[in-house]
Parts: sequence; C-alpha cells; structure tokens
Amino acid sequence: MIDLSGMLSGTKAEPLYQQIVTALRGRISEGSLAIGTRLPSSRALAQDLGVARSTVVTAYDQLVAEGFAEPRRGAGIFVCDVAPIRPPAAPSRSLRATTAPAPGMLLPGVPDPAVFPARPWARCVSRVARMDPLSLSHQEDAFGDPELRREIAAYAARWRGIDCSAEQVLVTSGAREALELTMDFLVGGEDIALEAPGFTPTQRFALSRGWEVHWLRAGERGAAVPPQMAKVTLLTPSHQFPLGGTLPVPQRQAFLQAAKDRDGWIIEDDFDSEFRYSGQPVPAMAALDREGRCIYAGTFSKTFSHALRLGYAILPPALVPEFRAQFIHPSAGAAITAQRPLAEFMASGQYDRHIRRARRLYAERYYAAAEALSAWPEDLGSFQRHNAGMQIAFHLAGKRCDTQICRDAAEAGFAVRPLSPHDPAKRSQGLLIGFCQSCADVLPGQIGTLRRIVEQS
Repeated sequence: MIDLSGMLSGTKAEPLYQQIVTALRGRISEGSLAIGTRLPSSRALAQDLGVARSTVVTAYDQLVAEGFAEPRRGAGIFVCDVAPIRPPAAPSRSLRATTAPAPGMLLPGVPDPAVFPARPWARCVSRVARMDPLSLSHQEDAFGDPELRREIAAYAARWRGIDCSAEQVLVTSGAREALELTMDFLVGGEDIALEAPGFTPTQRFALSRGWEVHWLRAGERGAAVPPQMAKVTLLTPSHQFPLGGTLPVPQRQAFLQAAKDRDGWIIEDDFDSEFRYSGQPVPAMAALDREGRCIYAGTFSKTFSHALRLGYAILPPALVPEFRAQFIHPSAGAAITAQRPLAEFMASGQYDRHIRRARRLYAERYYAAAEALSAWPEDLGSFQRHNAGMQIAFHLAGKRCDTQICRDAAEAGFAVRPLSPHDPAKRSQGLLIGFCQSCADVLPGQIGTLRRIVEQS
C-alpha cells in the first residue's frame, strides 16, 4: 500500500495538481517509489486526497509527459526507470562573472573594434527597425536581401572595378562560406589548385573532400600559371595570403586564359584588398574577366566587423541559374538581421567613409610596424614592404622554429601566428605580425619586445 497522505497543503499558492506532481516526482527521484510501482488509480487517489478526479488526471498526464511515469493499456500508471537524484553534499559555489581574456598583442588579420562606427551603425539598425521591421526577421530571396545585393554590386564596381548586377551577388555568412560553397559546387569530383602557403581553412576543406589537390608555390609576387590547369584554381591575387604580394596583371590574364582553355574556373579570394596604403586599391582579377571564368569572394569581416558574419560571392552570369537551383534556404547561412541595416549603411555613404578612415589609421600603424621591424638584424630574418594588408609576414632566418617562438610569445601576451601551418610542405618558417589593433605610438615598443623573444629562441 502506497502512503500518499500529506502531499497536499491548503496554504500553498501552488495549484493542487502541481502539488501532486511535485510530491510524486520527488518520491520517484529519490527512489522511495520503486521502478515499476503501480500508482493508485486516478479515482482512488482523488478520493483519498479529497480532490476532483480531473486534478489527479492532470497530474498523472504531467508525470507521463516528463518521463517519470508511463501508462500501460488496461493496467494503469507505473513508475519509470529514473535514477535517484541526490542533492549535493555541500552547496556549490556561485560562479563569478569573468571577462574574456584579451586576444593578445599584434594579432594578425583582425580589425580594430575601436574603429567600428558603432553610433552610425546603431542609427541604421534603428531606422530599419522602425521603417521595415519585417526585413530584420524575414527574407524570401535565397541569394540574400535584394537591397544589400544591389549595394554590394555598386560597391564592387566602385572599389574593385567589377561590372556586375545584383542578380549575380550571393550573400553568405562570410568569405570562408563563399569559398567553400563555390569550391563544393564547381570542383564536382575533379581537381583543384591551391596556393602554398595559403589559407589553411580552404586547404583543410579541399583535403577533407578527398579532392586531388595541386599546390601552386606562391612567392612574393604570387603563383605562376602551372603547365596543366586544374578544374578549379583558388587565388588571392590582390594581396596574397599569407605572404602579401600582388599578382601582376600579365599573370592574372594568363590564369584567366588558361582557365578558359581548360573549361575551368578561378575563385578569387579578395579578403582585404581595400587596405592598400600607397596608391589606389588594385582592381580585382574578376574585373579583367571577359569570359565569365572568375568567381569573386568578398567579406565584411576585415573591413567592417567579424561579428556580422557576412560575406558574398559574385558569380559569372552563366553560373547564376545553376546556383539558384541549388539554394532553397535564404542567404547560404548568412544572418538575416544585419543585411538590411548594412544595405542602409552602404547606401548612405557611411561604409565608404568608414573604409577611408580605417585605411588612414591602419596605414599609420603599418608604417610604424614596418619601421620597427626594419631595425631587426638580418640574422633574425627579413620581410617585404608590400604597403598593404592587415599583417606583415616576417621570414625567419636560420633554424628558428616559428611555432615555438609563437608559444613563447603567447606567454608574454602576444598573438602573432606561425607561417609554417599555411605551407603543406612546411618549408616556410616565419611570423604573421598584426598591427591594426595597436596604436602607432605603442607598436615600436611591442615589436621591440617581440624581437627579444625571437633572439632568445
């Protein structure tokens, strides 16, 4: 006989059915009601407790829904196998709020969050929220917000010399997503050529797919056209990653012609070409394409904010219907909420102003970092002044190990990155040194401290 007396209290604000649930749940959890025990019928328990039968039925339904009990046809309600839950021996200490650790000094390839135009951006978000709130949560076009795609097409023409329409623009959740989507779509089980050293996420992605990968040895002026072109070739022509050079126009044209002859494709990863500190930005490789063989991938992570997670691909007209057939869900994973505000921000001219301001600041920091590095002795290594980008590739001399130096530097609060992981052949030893997040007046001191770490390695 199960004693269920005392489970109800008329002084509690809690509903009667909930009191029954709480009491039975507690006895099942602590093990005082054994597995397989048949609970009293709803009619019998209602009479014992002096409540309406519907109250007990509601309580039993809740226990069944939570998995504490199970109904058996024609037999009743039975206790399920629930492990006894015992209270902790001592109250656990409350967790104290902690701040995330600082990313470290000289972090390469990351914009300065202090440069982000927070107030103008907030005004754009607020204006869209007032005028068209549905655009922040609903989107019908699988290629992305139509207004943002129009602004991207206009921006690509203005800054990168690319003649395209909004129909050719596919909004993605970043440049990496754009690269992977186009690689996956175009390789089709054939081969792909990647720069070495190059961008490790795309290298890992290609190898994980089991594709045949051809490595294009990249130097300070990019990679040479191989004797045999792959089906897909991925290049960083405007600012080679991670070395920093620019692919000359004759080589770009040769790649495009070779892609046409192969009936292949070139994917242009144009990750930070806006940040050129002498002269104007070099026109994109896609701007030279007259045969529709180049897919352009851009990002807002370098120029604007990593947090937005927005990038885009500009497709040749012939590929648009094929990509359309593949995309059902909106925006290839891109966040919808930020798209219309970004379109508003670009249309107002504030995005162009932001890039010009950021380029001035980063130019000051680049020259400060380059001057400090030029004072390092030759026996430590060397670097090329490309007057562009968000990092400097310093090539180590001798037998110094870049991964060990980076570990030692991390202990001193630095976030420089080794060059060797970007090279499948492991022939490159160097440091990727950022400067965008450090003011020009502190960079000489930071780079001087890094020099001492390298000298002690």
